[in-house]
Amino acid sequence: MNKFKKYRLMVWELAFSDFKMRDQGTILGFAWTLLYPLVFFFILYTIFADWMKAIKDFPLYLLIGMVQWGFFASATTATITSIMRYSNFIKSISFPKECIVFASILAVTFSHFFELIILIIFFFIIKGYITIYVILLIPLLFLTLYLIIGFSLLLSLIGVYFADMTRIWSLLTAMGFFITPIFYSLDMLSPTKRHIILLNPMTHIIQASREILLDGKIPQMQGLLYVFIMATILVVIGYILFKKFEGYFVEKIQ
Repeated sequence: MNKFKKYRLMVWELAFSDFKMRDQGTILGFAWTLLYPLVFFFILYTIFADWMKAIKDFPLYLLIGMVQWGFFASATTATITSIMRYSNFIKSISFPKECIVFASILAVTFSHFFELIILIIFFFIIKGYITIYVILLIPLLFLTLYLIIGFSLLLSLIGVYFADMTRIWSLLTAMGFFITPIFYSLDMLSPTKRHIILLNPMTHIIQASREILLDGKIPQMQGLLYVFIMATILVVIGYILFKKFEGYFVEKIQ
C-alpha cells in the first residue's frame, strides 16, 4: 500500500511538472491553450454554420465535439515523447515506467478539466440552464481517460523506438478529426459511411457528451460499452507490450 502511495505521489508530481513545462502554469500559457481551439472553433463555425442549419444548437454541438476530440488528440500525442522527455529520470531512478505515461496524460487532463468548466459556462450562457445530467460528464471523462491510456501505452512504447511516430500520429489525428462527427451529424451520412464512422470510439464519446449536455438525458449505453471493450483490449495489449520492453528503455535512451 505504501508503495502504491509513493508511485501515486510520483505521478502527480511528474504531471504537475509536465504541466508547467508546457507553459500551462502561467496565465499566458493557459490563455493560449484556450485561444487556439476557440480560434479554430470560430473558423469552423463561420464556414459551416449556413450548411449545418439542420443541426440544433450547432455552436454548442461543434464546441462539444472540438473539446472532446482535442483532449484525446492532445493527450495521446503528448505521451509519444514522454519516455524520452524524462530519459535522465529513467536512467537514475528505478520505478514503473508507465508512471511517466500516466503523468503525461494527467498533465493534459488538468487543462481539459478547465476546458470542461468553460464549456459548461458557455452552455449555460447560451441555453440559460444546466440539467442534473451534467454530472455524467465525470464518468464519461474516466471512460475517455481509459481509452487514452490504452492508446498511450502503445504510442509511448513505439515513440521510444521510432522517432517519427509523433509526426505520423499528428497526421492520423488530423485525419481522425474528419472521420469523427465534430462539425457534421451521423444523419447526414449514408448507412455505409455511418457504420464506418461508428467504428471510431471517439464518435461514441462525443455523441454521449452531446446527449448529456444538449439533450439532457442519459447517453446510450451500447456505444459506450463498445468504447469500454475497445479500451480494455488496448490497455491489456498495451500494458503487456509496455512491460515486456520496459527493461530495454534505459539501453535505448542512452
